[in-house]
Amino acid sequence: MQKIKLLGKDVNIAFNLATEIAYEQITGEAFGIEKLSFTKNAVALYMAAIIANNPDIDINTEDIISKASGAEVKALSDAIYAEMKAWMNIPDVMEEKEEAKDEDEEKNS
Repeated sequence: MQKIKLLGKDVNIAFNLATEIAYEQITGEAFGIEKLSFTKNAVALYMAAIIANNPDIDINTEDIISKASGAEVKALSDAIYAEMKAWMNIPDVMEEKEEAKDEDEEKNS
């Protein structure tokens, strides 16, 4: 679990079963990494991680969209993806290959 500062509050961020269930309750669909390329699904994952791991914190989607700074959203995103990587046991080698693939695709665009 990681702790970040979001909108002046200390927020615990973890990716776990509770986060997946919260995501599915928010979106009404099964969690899948491939769905996170859509911004609305990424924001749903941010909210799921906040809701699942901080029952007493009052932060909503509108707060993230319109009140959080870019640096705060990046810290939130980085924490969630780091926690997801640990939860799913994604080896660093696979992550490096994906980054190289993304860079190649950007160069070829």
